[in-house]
Amino acid sequence: MKDDSSRISWFRPLKRAIKLLVLGFVYLPLSFLFLLMRIRIVVLTSPHRIGHLCVEPDTFLKERFLGLQATFKPVFLIPKDIVANRAMLRLWQQKLSIVTMPALCRILAPFKRFRWVDYPIERYAVAIDSTAASPAIQAKWGSRPPMLMLDEKERMQGFEALEKLGIPRTGWFVCVHSRDGNYSPGDEHLHSYRNCKIGNYRLAMNAIVERGGWCVRVGEPTSIAFPDGERFIDYANSPQKSEWMDIFFAANCHFFLGNSSGLFFLSMVFGRRSALANMVPMSCSLPVGPGDLGIPKLLRSRESGELIMFRSILQSPVSNFRFSWQYEQAGIDVEENSPEDIRDLAVEMLDSLAGEPEREAADEQLQEQFHGLFRPGHYSYGAGSRIGRDFLREHGRLL
Repeated sequence: MKDDSSRISWFRPLKRAIKLLVLGFVYLPLSFLFLLMRIRIVVLTSPHRIGHLCVEPDTFLKERFLGLQATFKPVFLIPKDIVANRAMLRLWQQKLSIVTMPALCRILAPFKRFRWVDYPIERYAVAIDSTAASPAIQAKWGSRPPMLMLDEKERMQGFEALEKLGIPRTGWFVCVHSRDGNYSPGDEHLHSYRNCKIGNYRLAMNAIVERGGWCVRVGEPTSIAFPDGERFIDYANSPQKSEWMDIFFAANCHFFLGNSSGLFFLSMVFGRRSALANMVPMSCSLPVGPGDLGIPKLLRSRESGELIMFRSILQSPVSNFRFSWQYEQAGIDVEENSPEDIRDLAVEMLDSLAGEPEREAADEQLQEQFHGLFRPGHYSYGAGSRIGRDFLREHGRLL
């Protein structure tokens, strides 16, 4: 045992020394070659999460097309063995130079240590306690065409699969997603405050069906039951579920009805709009996509039993709380949106897509008041989205 401990104590410093030598005598000289060739290495923050796999390359490309980047040759490292959706990876390969071989990604990854080679993109969507760059970039992109589009052959294949689920080719559908504790058990203790009940979306789904649409649950397979109803389809637990069909649904939905889970970014990439309930933390309540609608979860003080004013939240660190333990320590309960609030949000999006949004001068004043509470440092500061009209009418007193 003593010999083993001695061997370990020598091995670790030796391993570190070898790494430093390799960096200094191999990677450092090559990094200057990359500099001369204007090559930059880009590494996604969490390629195993569908939201990051979508929003980070999308924002990068839009930032580039808008002329907001210096000129360089980007090389993305996205190992195919850990990527959230390989079909999505193949689509990005049509637009970007991407290294997907895991071994080669590991060989190239150390170049990120050199700031003249690394192109950091954490600012796009991670942005802990700071403003994410993506909302403002997406707002500047505005109504321009999306970065990705499915070709006609792919769309026809998707519509054939739709018919197996009971949706005719002439029909339209809304993707419905509700984050639950089954999604990521490993870090559920950190993010449970983001969960919401799919049953609370039922009134919204009823409203969609009354307009003639279908409601399709998307996301990962889950044991949480999907409400029974005419034209309610639990695609997430169906035999038709596949990585490519996940993309097809997101790219062809009438809109995406979701929450703070990043799956809605898959629709945004294809230019589809989102109505997002239960947005949390408060600084994220303005969705990233221009033209999107959002409503935040409400926060209640355990000490007073009262709902906390929006202004009080957005003028304090609570606005950026990203972990469940922070709300627990602060004595704050996070409350889901009511079924009625979610229904009103969905109806407003339906009306907006039909070109018939009912918005009065008082509604615009409430929008301005809410947007006016956002400052640099808030996650979605600069977003081109809106808060749900009826939510502000009901909860305007919290402004």
